[in-house]
Amino acid sequence: MATKQLKPGDRLPGEHSLAQMMGVSRGSIREAMKILKAFGVIDVKQGNGTYIAKPSAKSWFEPLLFELICTEASAREFMELRETVETGVVKLVIRNASEKDLEELVLVHNKLEEAVRSKATDPAELAALDIEFHLALGKATKNALLERIYRFILDFFTPTIEKTYEREKTGQNALRLHRNILASVLERNWEKALAALRESIEEWKRLFVEE
Repeated sequence: MATKQLKPGDRLPGEHSLAQMMGVSRGSIREAMKILKAFGVIDVKQGNGTYIAKPSAKSWFEPLLFELICTEASAREFMELRETVETGVVKLVIRNASEKDLEELVLVHNKLEEAVRSKATDPAELAALDIEFHLALGKATKNALLERIYRFILDFFTPTIEKTYEREKTGQNALRLHRNILASVLERNWEKALAALRESIEEWKRLFVEE
């Protein structure tokens, strides 16, 4: 993909062939495929093979994002990256956010809550509102570098977020997790925030492993 030998829509060789081509075990190929699928880089069509996915609006072809995806890292390492970054984001939000930032977080959260309660919003729209909340958190850190890194993390996990709402249908659990994070941030209470983050991260880990 990096050398443009493979394009969106191209079919990938089978697991055994890929393992031979890359000189790695089939287990390593399965792990890599799981990560690429979760990031939306490939589409796995049951009974029809694996294909290079069409890039989304937030393209994984962006250099830094693509470089991270191509890194020889496990699913666990990607989850640890996300956990470390998001913990830092919330800590800085508690420290640096202005009242206007907090008002924006409440506004964005309320949009998600209204969408969930309407029961008419499709999963893709719910996922977009979920991501909007996290982007607002990143902005409220007042740290442009961390905000950008966090945006990359969200780009990584966008397919997983979308599948969360496809599976859960109602979005009630995700809404509850957001509500707990928001409440702790509004109180500027780091201990409560850490507890809320741990619960949210454990849910993310469970969903990511299932991908």
